[in-house]
Amino acid sequence: MDQNRRIEAILLLLENEEAQEASEAFRNIQPENTTQYFLLKAKIEQKFQNWGEAINAFNKVLELEPNHTEAQNSLHLIRNILNFWNPEMFNP
Repeated sequence: MDQNRRIEAILLLLENEEAQEASEAFRNIQPENTTQYFLLKAKIEQKFQNWGEAINAFNKVLELEPNHTEAQNSLHLIRNILNFWNPEMFNP
């Protein structure tokens, strides 16, 4: 199976909420310096709430393709998650 088909299969696993299987399959593909590879890596890291790794991978997507809308939106979402503050958490 060629690399593009493997990536498509992993994306399908993610869409079907099979994140663990997607992560395992991703570890078995050859790393490459492409938007598709880093976008997939970012999505997997995001699923497991590995925010730093997800941010790094989305930033790599934007390095390769500066106007990539999905990467921009995902970074915005992650930053909102990380910056969330609920004052009620600190109110006894």
